[in-house]
Amino acid sequence: MRVISLVIPVFNEEKGLDILYKAVCGVINKREETFELIFVNDGSYDGSLEKLLNIHKSDPRVKIVDFSRNFGHQNALSAGIDFARGDAVILMDADMEDPPEKIYDFLEYWKNGYDVVYAIRKKRKVGVIKRTLFALYHKLNTIISDIAMPDASGIFGLMDRKVVNIIRRIPEKNRYLPGLRAWVGLKQMGLETERGKRYDKNPRVSFAKLIKLAFDSYISFSKIPLKIASFLGIFFSFISFIGILVIIFLKLTVGIQLRGWSSIIALILLVTGIQLITIGIIGEYIGRILDETKNRPLYIVKEIIGFENQIYE
Repeated sequence: MRVISLVIPVFNEEKGLDILYKAVCGVINKREETFELIFVNDGSYDGSLEKLLNIHKSDPRVKIVDFSRNFGHQNALSAGIDFARGDAVILMDADMEDPPEKIYDFLEYWKNGYDVVYAIRKKRKVGVIKRTLFALYHKLNTIISDIAMPDASGIFGLMDRKVVNIIRRIPEKNRYLPGLRAWVGLKQMGLETERGKRYDKNPRVSFAKLIKLAFDSYISFSKIPLKIASFLGIFFSFISFIGILVIIFLKLTVGIQLRGWSSIIALILLVTGIQLITIGIIGEYIGRILDETKNRPLYIVKEIIGFENQIYE
C-alpha cells in the first residue's frame, strides 16, 4: 500500500484547522492510499497547537511537529519534508486557498509517471493590487531565473519520494521550495487551479515576508541582479567619460564654461542613489553567503507527536 504524506505548515490558524481537516478528510477518506497528515506548528501563539492535539487524539494519521519558535513558512515546509515517510509528499497551506480536491488530480498524474505535479494559480481571490503584484512577481521570476521556473506556481503540489530525497540533501538556508522543486527537473506537470478563499480575511503572511520570499527566489536562482549592477556601473562610467570630453572640448575650442549648480547636484544624487542600490544588491548576495557559512539549522523542533514508531535520519 502506497503512503502519501500531506505537509501543512501552521501559523496562528486556530479558527481554520477544523475546516481544513474536514475538507482534507473528505478527499483522502475516499482514496485507497494510506495517508499521514503532518502539521508543522511554526511558533503559533494562539490555540493552534491545542487544536491540533485534539485532532490528533481522534485521528492517529495526524502528526505534529512543534517548533521552538517561528522559523518561517519555507522552513516549516522543509521540516515537514524531513519528517514525511510517504512515497509521495503533497505540500499545501492551511488557509483553504489550496483546494484539497486537487489532490485527486495530483495523485492520478503521479500514478501515470510524473515525478512532480504542481498547481498553476490562474485565478486569485484577492484584491486587484495584490493580484497584479503577484502576477508581476511571477512574470519577472520566469524571465530572470537561471532555470525554467514555472509561471504562477506556489508550494501546492506533489513530489515523488526521489524528488523529496534530493531536496532533503540540499543544504540551502534561504529556501524557495518551488524553485528548488523546478531545479531538480525530472518529469513535471503543472495543472491550472483556481485559488480558493481564505476561511477568514486575515492572511498570516505579511507583505514584508512576501517581499523577502520574492528576493529569496530572485537571488537564489538568478545572477541577473548582479549583472544589472555591473551594467549600471559601466553605463554611467561611459556617460561620465563622454561628459568630460564634451566639457573639455567646449572649454578649449569655444571658451564656454558650463554652469548649473542644481543640475550638477541632481546628477550627483542620481548617481549616488544608483551606487547605493547596486551596493544593496551585492549586499543581499553577501548576506546569503554569510547565512550559508554560519550553517545554523533551518529549524529547531520542540516536540514531535504521532511519530512514535518511525525512525528519521
